[in-house]
Amino acid sequence: MTGFDDPERRPRTLSAVTVILTAAAGAIDVVTYFAFNQVFASTMTGNLVLLGLGLGQGDWPQIVDNVCAIAGYCGGLLAGTVCCGLAMRRWPWRNAVGATLTFELALLLVLGAFWYGVDEDSPIVAWKVVVLVVGAGLAMGVQAAALRYVGPAGTPTSFLSGTVTNWVSGLVELHRPFAWNWNSPLRLLAVVVAAAGNAVVQRWAPDWSFVAPVVLVAVAIVLMAVVTHANSGGLTAGEPQFAPDPREEVPDAGEDEEAATTVGPVHGRVVGEDGGVRPAVLTLVSSGGEQVGRVHTETDGTYRLEPPESGDFMLICTPHRMGGGAARPRAALISVDGHPVVHDLVLGASTT
Repeated sequence: MTGFDDPERRPRTLSAVTVILTAAAGAIDVVTYFAFNQVFASTMTGNLVLLGLGLGQGDWPQIVDNVCAIAGYCGGLLAGTVCCGLAMRRWPWRNAVGATLTFELALLLVLGAFWYGVDEDSPIVAWKVVVLVVGAGLAMGVQAAALRYVGPAGTPTSFLSGTVTNWVSGLVELHRPFAWNWNSPLRLLAVVVAAAGNAVVQRWAPDWSFVAPVVLVAVAIVLMAVVTHANSGGLTAGEPQFAPDPREEVPDAGEDEEAATTVGPVHGRVVGEDGGVRPAVLTLVSSGGEQVGRVHTETDGTYRLEPPESGDFMLICTPHRMGGGAARPRAALISVDGHPVVHDLVLGASTT
């Protein structure tokens, strides 16, 4: 379950990405906890509580430490959101998430080089731990920003209080059909196991404790590349479109039957000037500017949209990028009543 309007070809792999990145967050929190006055690189709830504790006790070193961690994380959120947003101007969301996670990995590698490269005799050794905490928080903020675009399964990997709440409450919601969710318990297990494992490494070989989160992020990037490759057909630039929660209550059957008898579907075929099939996304927009339908063409170029009511709609056809270029979008005004509306579209030549 990923929560998109189009089926994922690798939903389990995509879910595994979030589990592994949660483990990376737990592993790096252990590093900063031991290195810098018990602060966390990713768990902002803990940092905020410790910040309040420091304020209440007048413990200024504690206050400064937690402010550094929180500032680093917030800076990462800003950088990650901008990075993802710029990438989605040209690429589908999966590619953009992968690129942003690669940016995170680059930050961790630079941070690791600094951490291991500064020896005890260096004049900047006093700043070594500060750079570690701010930099690690920056990387975790970038990760959290990227995971916002992976749907419900990609809830930022450090907000585990919300994960516990949603998972446990979801087990006993009487007004919704029961649906077991493996992703939440696996993420909870992952953060505990990763933190425990890296704590052992920190105890016996502290110089290696920073390696674990770097390796986990690298593995997550590889899996994200697998997801991107599996879903490489039929993608357009921009954010994902989220589908409603399938456990939500559905309208009464009588309402569905009434709608079916008063509104006709919009369907047709998308082809190029040569008559060949051209993959595209069809979007139906109401007269008020609201998107009321969105589908990809089938392999034979056909599409079918179900308007919610009769009236005038704008049908927008956005071609997929093919070979580095894409034809210009087409738009048409159509009127929907109780009869099916057939509307074929012919796309022009691709542009770069």
